[in-house]
Amino acid sequence: MKTKIALAVSLALTSQSTLSSTLSAEQAPDKIGMEIVVKDKIDPALTSQQSLSAAEIKQRPTGNGNLTDLLKSNPAIRFSNSGNNSMNQGEIKPEDISIHGSTAYQNTFNLDGMTINNDLDPANNKLGVTNSNLSSDEQGFYLDSRLIDSITVYDANIPAEFGGFTGGVIDVNSRSWQGENHASVFYRMTDSSWNENHVDEQLNFSSGNNDASNPSRFQPKYSKQSLGAWFEAGITDDLGLVFSLSRRNSSIPMTNVGKKAVTLDKDNKLIGFATESNIKKQTRVSDNLFTKLTWYATPRTTANWSMTYSGYNSEMFMNGTANSDYSESHNGLASSLNIEHAFDFGMLDMGISIQNMQDIRDGEQNYYVSLKDYTDWQNPTEFSSGGPGDLTTEQQNVTANAKMTLDPLQFGNSQHTFTFGTEITQTNAKFIRDETYYRNSYQGMWDSMEWLSSASQVDAFFAGTYRTDYRNYSLFFDDTISIGNVNIRPGLRIDRDSFVKNTNIAPRLSTSWNVFGDGSTMLTAGLNRYYGRSMLTYALYEGQNGGLKHCYMMCEPNSETSSNDWVETNDFEGMSDLDTPYNDELAMSLQQRWNNSMIKLAYVHRNGYDEVRSRPKYPGTKNPTQARIRTFDNNGKTQHDNVILSARNTQPLRWLATDNNLTASVSWQQTSSNTPMDQGYAFYDPSINLDQDNVWYDGKIIAAEDLPSTDFNAPLLVNLEWTTKINQYGLTWYNLANWQSSREQATRHENAYAIDPSTNKQVLKYESVKFASTFRWNTKLMWQPKFAKGAALSIEVNNVLNNKNATDSFVYNDKVYRTYEAGRQFWLQASYDI
Repeated sequence: MKTKIALAVSLALTSQSTLSSTLSAEQAPDKIGMEIVVKDKIDPALTSQQSLSAAEIKQRPTGNGNLTDLLKSNPAIRFSNSGNNSMNQGEIKPEDISIHGSTAYQNTFNLDGMTINNDLDPANNKLGVTNSNLSSDEQGFYLDSRLIDSITVYDANIPAEFGGFTGGVIDVNSRSWQGENHASVFYRMTDSSWNENHVDEQLNFSSGNNDASNPSRFQPKYSKQSLGAWFEAGITDDLGLVFSLSRRNSSIPMTNVGKKAVTLDKDNKLIGFATESNIKKQTRVSDNLFTKLTWYATPRTTANWSMTYSGYNSEMFMNGTANSDYSESHNGLASSLNIEHAFDFGMLDMGISIQNMQDIRDGEQNYYVSLKDYTDWQNPTEFSSGGPGDLTTEQQNVTANAKMTLDPLQFGNSQHTFTFGTEITQTNAKFIRDETYYRNSYQGMWDSMEWLSSASQVDAFFAGTYRTDYRNYSLFFDDTISIGNVNIRPGLRIDRDSFVKNTNIAPRLSTSWNVFGDGSTMLTAGLNRYYGRSMLTYALYEGQNGGLKHCYMMCEPNSETSSNDWVETNDFEGMSDLDTPYNDELAMSLQQRWNNSMIKLAYVHRNGYDEVRSRPKYPGTKNPTQARIRTFDNNGKTQHDNVILSARNTQPLRWLATDNNLTASVSWQQTSSNTPMDQGYAFYDPSINLDQDNVWYDGKIIAAEDLPSTDFNAPLLVNLEWTTKINQYGLTWYNLANWQSSREQATRHENAYAIDPSTNKQVLKYESVKFASTFRWNTKLMWQPKFAKGAALSIEVNNVLNNKNATDSFVYNDKVYRTYEAGRQFWLQASYDI
């Protein structure tokens, strides 16, 4: 290791302060006259958190390689019921997670202190397709988990330096050059022939049953591969480089059912043709590229400059619709500069970052045309061609931040460690439709379509670009106070953005009591407020739904001509009165160290307020134009309770020449909300007679706020994690057993309604669907023999016992089916480290 690097030492200590010290020549005889800066940054006693190092990540099953694949054992996290779906195992996107009852798009994702959230439309990540917006995700960057250095999840008593969430924080640190030269390569794969599929026995599980509304629902065949490499190397004595890249891809052969179709010729005349049935491949590709320069400028100053690229592309088509091939891309590019400097009085951390995120849809035929054929007037048939339309959305963020942590100061019998900082983010966003997109509808007969000189209806999304920009300002402060065995951390975070124009004040308070002064018994309690993520999706809503016009009867297709009698369709009014959603939290815990064990009992209560809902602007109106118009309000509310009992050993257990680490947890939760999680950011029901304050649930009318959670709702979760190392043979064996209790889930099938007899108004109709308990055992065996000098082989087996676990339900062809988790699945991996 180079001399200057050895002098800048960063240690994770268990004390509660940041310490800078200079060692004398006697204390460091091999580095005479030089100083060593020791930095402590974490305080586990006051914050509920779980961390994984690069070594621990390497031991775990990594599945598709996404960040959320690493969080299966975290008791504060619930995964979506529709995740790990046996019917679409070809997908490689991250699974949705909920932390303490919050929606999946209300977590914040950080990379090296830089927020990497996607706020364009993070709730819209399903496999369906719409003309007005894109299928996106709450993560702006699909990071490959195998290429990161550590990941920490903050779930309760979260410090004031973190904001923009009502769930939790997923904080990722990338690799940095540590003064030595290393490299690693890996290759892994799985295949549908290595996977047992569990589907409803009543379902015809064939990709030929996919349709235009859900073009990837059924995937009986797929093949997935991942490969990547990273290296770190010194350029000079105090300057080094880390570089990593990876590719994850999936190939999904699908049946494309041949049938009659219609299109428009060069003169916009309707013509018919036929297509043959064939097998076409849908593909998914996720690329990661990362590089970081680390400069140990002095023993007190370290600078990191990084570049990050994440690219995702899916090639799709809509079965049964001719000329419907389209691609969807989700790309992120970011650059950040971070400088840490240790003063004699504390530690300064400054950073600036630039991000550009983009979602693009590009289709084979940028219009849609259909003919409803009334040859058999009692059973009309529809023939069509075309895709969902080309779209682009862009989000650019420029962020500057600074944090100062002072060395401990003594005031009487109390010690204070002050942390304060600020963050400014400028966001610019665009919604772009380069060409007007038309949906042309005809009615007639196949044999006489040449007589159809005009369309019966044309819906047009007119070309244009909608721009919005706003600025967000944040200030935060906290003081860690130590008085004897008691620690108190009062804090305050203030946020303001120029879109909603609200000043959000979030107080944070966390306390801990070291009961006997030796760390064996710790009591922790906290009261905190967390304000939610960016409101960008609402700022862009006007662009997504603007520009829509209709022509009814005698319409010229694919034409903006004034001869068409265009009817404007504005479906919303202003959103300037919205407030930012927030959660109030009460958190308590008891932590007990006993011999080689650490046992913790924790309770978290969250109340969610000001969650955004949409409703009719003019309820009860007879005016059809007014009936279409929605408005947004902050009437959404959520209540969540979570109790977690966990235990782990603090040092490896030696048994028969093996080292063993065990972690166990039991987690109970209950969530109720008047804004069901399956509705997303901008759910809207146009029924003018709809009562949103009540719902029909399991045979009776109840208040909407009492409706049980519609997702992430397993009430009882038990995790048992066991890692065994047999060092003599270079073997590591990881096991995770997961049991979820039976549950009743509030489920709305096929947009069902009921009538409240007391008001004669419509209410959303939910049924109680019962699901049995589930058990899942995932394992990974890694062999890294000493004689192989860095080579390693591993096998992952998910759902070892091949249990058939029902997790959700859906409607297909007017019938209700069960959704099951994937059955037994194998992954193989080979790697080499030098």
